Amino acid sequence: MGFAERFPRWTSAVVGIVQLILTAAIVGLEIGSAYIDLAHGTIWVGFWAGLIFIKTLLMMLFITCCCRGRCCATYVLIWTIFSGILACVMIYFDRIFINDLCKCYLGDQLCCAVRSVQSFRSNYTAILEECGQAIAIGNSGDFRCPSIPYDKLKLIQAQLGCAVGMLISCAVYIVIYVFACLGICFGHD
Repeated sequence: MGFAERFPRWTSAVVGIVQLILTAAIVGLEIGSAYIDLAHGTIWVGFWAGLIFIKTLLMMLFITCCCRGRCCATYVLIWTIFSGILACVMIYFDRIFINDLCKCYLGDQLCCAVRSVQSFRSNYTAILEECGQAIAIGNSGDFRCPSIPYDKLKLIQAQLGCAVGMLISCAVYIVIYVFACLGICFGHD
């Protein structure tokens, strides 16, 4: 019995579909979070990790239908490990932002000036003047987080849950791969 027989299609299909759903949710939640407040409580991890998640899930779905060999499965294993590491990074940052919604990695000046997407449409000139005056007198830290973005909390918590789900799906694929390599069958004679 070869590797392809020990590595059933349905397992990579299920993991790929789960990763597709989780990736769409992670990117969507990041878009919602950025819309609420572009600078505070984010490092845009959903966007940059989402790129790797998309590559991983596409390769996962590809090996379901087209390339059933050990070489392709190993390539997907490498991307899956990388995705699992990024899921851990996302969990780390989401925990930080859940504990401090005003956390901003852009520096006091940009943290003061960059707020919600709506602020760019309304009276952004007043925001820039306010931040400029605060910077000029040396107290831009007072305006670092003018209003705590509580609306983001549920989105960040949901993204944390999706990141945990992504980590679990990566672990499931790794276990399936190891079982297939060791010759442990999934219901085959």
